[in-house]
Amino acid sequence: MAFARISKGGRVRMTVSRGALAAALLVTGTTSVMGQDVTVTDEASEEVVFQAEAVVRETEDSPVVATGNVRATFGGRLLTADRVIYDPATDVVTAYGDVAIYEADGTPFFADEVALTGDLADGVASNFSALLERDSRLAASSAVRRRDGRNELNNAVYTACEVCTDDGGDRAPTWQIKALRVTQDTEDDVIRFRNAVIEVLGVPVFYTPYVQVPDPSVRRQSGFLFPRIGTSSRRGFEYEQPYYLAISDHQDVTFRPRYMTELGTLLQGEYRVRTHDAGAVVQAGFIRPDAGTRAIEDIPSTRGHLFASAFKELPDGWRAQADVNLTTDDGYLQFYDVQPQGQLRDVLDVIRPDRLVSEVSFSRRAKDSLTDVSAIAFQSQRLSDDDDFQANALPRVTHQRDYEVAGGELTVLGNLLYLNRAKGLDTARAVAVASFERTHTTRGGHRFRGFAELRGDVYRFEDASLGVEGCNVTDADYELCRLTLPRDGEDDGFTSAHLLPTVGAEWSYPLARTTETATFIVEPRVQLVLSPETDFDTDVFNEDGQFFQFDDVTLFDWSKGTGFDLYEDGQRANVGLSATMVRESGLTVSGLIGQQFRAEATDAFGEDRAVFVTDPATGERTVAQVTINDTGLGGTTSDYVGNLDVRYGSTFSMENRFRFDKDDLTLNRGESTVRANLGRFSSALTYLRVERQELATVGERDEFLTASAAYQLSDHWTIGGGFREDLEAGETTARNLLIRYRDQCTLLTLNYREDFTTGRGFDTNRSILFNIDLLGF
Repeated sequence: MAFARISKGGRVRMTVSRGALAAALLVTGTTSVMGQDVTVTDEASEEVVFQAEAVVRETEDSPVVATGNVRATFGGRLLTADRVIYDPATDVVTAYGDVAIYEADGTPFFADEVALTGDLADGVASNFSALLERDSRLAASSAVRRRDGRNELNNAVYTACEVCTDDGGDRAPTWQIKALRVTQDTEDDVIRFRNAVIEVLGVPVFYTPYVQVPDPSVRRQSGFLFPRIGTSSRRGFEYEQPYYLAISDHQDVTFRPRYMTELGTLLQGEYRVRTHDAGAVVQAGFIRPDAGTRAIEDIPSTRGHLFASAFKELPDGWRAQADVNLTTDDGYLQFYDVQPQGQLRDVLDVIRPDRLVSEVSFSRRAKDSLTDVSAIAFQSQRLSDDDDFQANALPRVTHQRDYEVAGGELTVLGNLLYLNRAKGLDTARAVAVASFERTHTTRGGHRFRGFAELRGDVYRFEDASLGVEGCNVTDADYELCRLTLPRDGEDDGFTSAHLLPTVGAEWSYPLARTTETATFIVEPRVQLVLSPETDFDTDVFNEDGQFFQFDDVTLFDWSKGTGFDLYEDGQRANVGLSATMVRESGLTVSGLIGQQFRAEATDAFGEDRAVFVTDPATGERTVAQVTINDTGLGGTTSDYVGNLDVRYGSTFSMENRFRFDKDDLTLNRGESTVRANLGRFSSALTYLRVERQELATVGERDEFLTASAAYQLSDHWTIGGGFREDLEAGETTARNLLIRYRDQCTLLTLNYREDFTTGRGFDTNRSILFNIDLLGF
């Protein structure tokens, strides 16, 4: 035992050889100290160190009294107070006046007065408060530390909201829980409230005799999550109550049953697992429709969905990946308003809004190679489609390797594919491609690029006369539709092979000029490509290039097909001019315009289709064969394609993609997006004009306008809304209005939606959904 004497005008340091002051920590947590300059040792010690303006001890057996900015440390913990008394006879430490206790990790606790035993087993504090994880706060008139590790609080208040204004005044929290008794269980990491009242803006709104929430320091713990409540003209009143089950540190389950008064109960949930080299997310649900819904034609007795994504890292750099997206029937997703949640919202692969894709793959990526073995299945969500005509890739194998040769890059690629249909065409394909590319830039800034490609392929078609989705029409019209197929649909099975070389060169010359306020860049670009003329499209079914678009992105692709089944032949020149202006004020304007010129026209980008034609005199409807080419390519002169983008800092942006007719400058395709952020106001506007992808609609176009806007009424309240307009049909297809409140502890959302899309078994839907999320639970 060391002794101390009264000291005046300085600080006194005293060491006692007991662990009494370790008991000054009444509760535990993990939040960092806020606004404090506190240094705490990391090394455990069996000594208590006092620092104070005055330390008094009259005799060896009398209490130690420290006064004036007292600091006492033990085992990496710190106690500060106006006055501290340690009585060795009772092994009790009592601290008075602005008591603050800091854990070794910096967690602070506060009280007016604290008395604790030396072994940290028991203690009492008055006017207790604590700053917990995620800025949560717990306060009580008194607190008792029990030997079993529980902290019992009387007349307690808990909130995750800010309770002080910026100038240090009091602020009523958005929500808080008041309880006569609160138990903080540091072993189970939960906080239990008894006889509790939940207050919102100081107004009591809900009483419960018991409620338990996870300690804010806990990242994962089982329990009920906040529900989603709403009403819909299609589904009636609906209530979704999630329950979260933490199975272990690396896996969990969330159950989300959704009760709908008009449609029944949709049982759904999510399972997640993650390890150092593997992971999976599975979301699934099912429902048994009511009698009225089951009466609709072709609706199964049980409807459901499955969305899943999983991966596994394998030896030698291999990776296994599976993405599964399935529904029991067409219209299910829209009927029940089901969509992927969380991380699967981005994983879901939808190549068209009405088609789902499932894929299993084994792949290996190296510095100079890629190998991929995949199996792919498609499911249509169109009510009129027959899934037996959907092609499944079983399998698709691709291997690519890059080499540095003669100052350029040589790429060798091989592809094997087998497409199978329950009804209709089956395709087997083998493709090998070798391409070389080299770039050289002169001292004057001229950039030259040379390239060459040699492709060989073999196709085998079976049941070719049965056609694909395009010929999924009535029996009376099938014979005419079959005339649109390669070889006029007369060969049931045939093989075709090709050897297709391509060579080309490209020149570009970027010119730049800088002034005091701006930088200007102009770049002309010319690409010459030579390929043999071929009738490739007459004996090859185009399976992987149906969604090709000629635009500013594909202008300088020397072979513009998106896959292997669309081959661009002949001699052509791709020409374009780009320009960019960047001003110091933050304004950036950039654009490109280009066109293709051909020595001779080609049918590579045309597509034969069967379309319905009605005789205006007799009203008789027949099927006719026409060649549709809405790509703007194929003739000796193509349409004009380009872009025009304008950006002013983070305030305004406009992106435009366009294709104008080469003869009369009609807008054949347009995509425009405008975004603006002006103070509290933000908005977005999107315009889309495309060729309609349906039979009997040759030359017709889809034209849509989507708009959304939001206005921040205050620091916490925001109002917003949007709509989608079908300009071609002259009707609104969807509308929504949203009101949101958000602060540091609360998120409230009220969303009104109108969906005018109709289909089998459902009509226009109007719904109101309310979500509440109280942070800190």
